[in-house]
Order: sequence, then structure tokens, then C-alpha cells
Amino acid sequence: MTDRNAAASQALPGSGEISGIVSLGGRQSAVRADEDPFIAAEVRLLRAALADGVPVLGICLGAQLLAVAAGGEVVNTGRMYAGWPDLVVSPAAAGDPVFGGLPPRLPVLKWHEDVIELPDGGQVLGTSEGPGAALFRIGSSAWGSQPHLELTPQMLVDGWLADATEAADVVAAGHDLDEFRARSRELLVGQMAAAEPMFEAFGRVAARHG
Repeated sequence: MTDRNAAASQALPGSGEISGIVSLGGRQSAVRADEDPFIAAEVRLLRAALADGVPVLGICLGAQLLAVAAGGEVVNTGRMYAGWPDLVVSPAAAGDPVFGGLPPRLPVLKWHEDVIELPDGGQVLGTSEGPGAALFRIGSSAWGSQPHLELTPQMLVDGWLADATEAADVVAAGHDLDEFRARSRELLVGQMAAAEPMFEAFGRVAARHG
């Protein structure tokens, strides 16, 4: 497995050098993707992966960049959303190789101010409170999740919520920080239990491609 981090200005591999891509979140904006050299390069890589059938799983910003790479749009709402809405998984997800194992309804963490408008041919596989796609699939080998299904207590509670900038987002979204922290500890248990098989399923898809 190879990691690439925007903060380290690392060069990205070509789509022919990898078996799959997991694109995660960040404070960058997909609305202005062409203004950030790393993010612009990531969009080009995702576009090449779509063309070559390389499996992609995008989470939050990664899902937004995937939508842009596929010809969709990302729109700024003008306000920060941070919360634990229910993710309602569509019956259309039944049998899907990545999202098919998710429960029909699950509280998930969403933390964003940009929303996804899918391109023609994009399939919504899950919805949640507010505008924009929550879970989706593009073609036969690319999946996106606006919710942060990758998170652990160490990442969220001990990491993001301990950071002043990130914590300010939660307060700006109308939450009491201590209450949000306690609720996150409680709800992460169920989200992690549902997400782990999903990531394992994507790993199998990538392994078959590789």
C-alpha cells in the first residue's frame, strides 16, 4: 500500500501502477480543485482510474473529487454541516460489491460544506439529511461516500475534536463541543462495525483488479 499526502506535496502514481485508490478527506475544496496543484493532480488520477477501470473509493472530499473527475459538480452551501444523521441505504445497493453489506439505516458522521451533484449515469445508493449524494457509484468500479466512514475514536475524538480549527467547525454547526464529543464516542462504535466489512470488500475488489 502506498500513501500520498497533500501536505507533503508527494507525487502521485499513474493509474497503471496501482490496484486501487482510497481517496480520503481534507480541508481543501473540490469546488476550487484546479487551484491546488495536488488536488488537481488527484482529479486527473481519478479521471484516469475511471477510464482504466481501476477501483476507486472516495470518502468526503475524496468522494467529491471523484464526482468532479467523472463530470459531476460540487457546490458550496455557504455553511458548515457537522452531525450524525441517519444514512438510509437504497434497495439498489443490494448486491453491490462494496456498499451491499451496509445496514439499511445507520447513524454516520457527516462533516462538510460542499455537496455532490452526480454526473449522468451516477447512481445514488444512499441518502441522508440535507442536499447532495451520500453514497453513490459511478460505472462498475468507483464508489463514493460523503459520510466519514473511515473514522475511529482516535482519529475523531482524540484528533479532530482536540484541534481548535476542527472543533470550531462543530461549534459553527450549532453543537456543544462536549456533547458532540460524547455522542461521537457512542455512535462511532456502530459506524465502525458497519464500515469495516465495507473496506474489506473494497480491498477484495482492488485485489481482483491487481
